[in-house]
Amino acid sequence: MSLAADHPADPAQPGPERHQHFPCFDGLRAIAAVAVLVHHVGFATGWSQSRRFGELLAHGDLGVPIFFVISGFLLYRPFVAAHLDGRSPTRYLRFMRRRIVRLVPAFWVALIVISLVFGFENGEIGGWRGALVFFGFLQTFDPVRFFHGISQAWSLGTEMSFYLFLPFYAWAIAKIGSRVRASRLRVEVTGLIVLYLTSVVFRATMFGIDDYWRTPDANLDRAPWAFLATAYWLPSYLDVFAMGMGLALVSVWVARCDRVPALFEAVARHPGVSWLLAGVTYVVVSFGIGLPRDLSILSAQQSFTRQLLYGLTALFLIVPAVIGGASSSGAPRRFLTWRPVAFAGLVSYGVYLWHQAWIGQVSSWIDYRLFQPDGTVVIASPLQFLAILIGGFGFALITAAISYFFVERPLLRFKDPRPRPRPQHDQTSVHA
Repeated sequence: MSLAADHPADPAQPGPERHQHFPCFDGLRAIAAVAVLVHHVGFATGWSQSRRFGELLAHGDLGVPIFFVISGFLLYRPFVAAHLDGRSPTRYLRFMRRRIVRLVPAFWVALIVISLVFGFENGEIGGWRGALVFFGFLQTFDPVRFFHGISQAWSLGTEMSFYLFLPFYAWAIAKIGSRVRASRLRVEVTGLIVLYLTSVVFRATMFGIDDYWRTPDANLDRAPWAFLATAYWLPSYLDVFAMGMGLALVSVWVARCDRVPALFEAVARHPGVSWLLAGVTYVVVSFGIGLPRDLSILSAQQSFTRQLLYGLTALFLIVPAVIGGASSSGAPRRFLTWRPVAFAGLVSYGVYLWHQAWIGQVSSWIDYRLFQPDGTVVIASPLQFLAILIGGFGFALITAAISYFFVERPLLRFKDPRPRPRPQHDQTSVHA
C-alpha cells in the first residue's frame, strides 16, 4: 500500500501533502468523470434509450458512486489512522478549509460562466433565492430547483454534506473507542456497519412513506421531499461512502500489520481479477435486473439492487489502486498512472462541472436536437453521436485544464497554509 513520491500528472503541485498521494486515484477520477459524460451523451443523443447495448451508456451514472467511494476512502483514511494510533485527528476547521478551497471556487466560477455564456437547459439561477440555492450547494433541498442550474452538481451538495458530517462521525467513533472495552478496530468496524444499515433503513423509510414512488406518471416539476431525500440526500448514500471508509480502514490496518495477509498479496499480484469483477457487476446492473434505460422512476427493489451493484463496481475498481500501489505490476495500475489518464483525472472536477454545457453547445453547432418542435424524437446518427461525444469531452477537458491551472491549482497552497514562525526570544534578556 505504497504512496507515490510525487503526483504523476503534476509533480510541482503545490501543498505540503503532495508527497502523500495515492498515484492511481487520479486515473479513477478520470474513469468516473468520463462515465458520467458518456451517460449524459447517451441520453442527449437517444442512444441510451434505443440503441443496442445502450444500457451500458444509460448506467454511466455509476461515475457518481465511484466519486463517493473515493471520497470515503481518501477523506476518512487520516481519521481512522489517527484513531488506531491514538492520535488527535485533523481539526474540524482545518478539514473544512481544505474541502472548501478544493470544491467551492471552481464550482462558483463554472456556475457564473455557464450561466452567462451557455445558459442552463433546466432553468436559470433566478434571483437571490436561486443564487442562495445554487451557490450554497442547496439545490437538492429545493423541490423546484433540484435539477436546475448545473444539473449534475446535485452530487456536490451530497459531497458537502459528507464533509460536514465526517469529522463529527470520526470524533464520535474515537470517543466511543476510548470508553468501551472493545478494540479500536472493532469499534471502527461496528461504526461502518451502523452507517451502512442507517442508509438502508433511511431509504426504506422514504420509499414507504410516499406514494410518489408508485406513481408511473410522476410529475418532476415539483418533487416531494421523500423523492429528494431518497435520490440526493447524504443518508441515502452513506452505504456507498461507508464502502470507501471501510477500504480506508483495511488500508490502514494492513499497513500496520507485521506481515501482509496472503489474500492481500494475491490481490496485489492480480489486480485484473478485481477489475474483472467490476466488469461483471456492471454488466449485471446494466442487463440483469431489469432497470429502465430512460429516467423512469425505479421501484424500491430496483433502487436498492442498483445502488448495491454500483457500490460493488466502484469498490472493485478502486481496490487495485489501494492494495499494492503503483509500484506493483498489472495492467489496471499501469493504465491508471498512464500520464494522459492521470492528467484527465487531475482536471476531472472541471470535466464534471463543464461537460453538460459543452454537450449542449456541440449539439447546437451540428444542428442536432433530440426532441423536435413537434414533439418527435430523432435519434442521433453515429457521426452525430461521435461528434457530440468527442467534442463534448474535448472541450470539457480543455476548459477543465484552464480551470485547474488558473483557478484550482493557485488556491491549493491555501489548503495547508504554513504555520507562522514562532518569535525568537533574545536569550540574553531571558536569563537576565
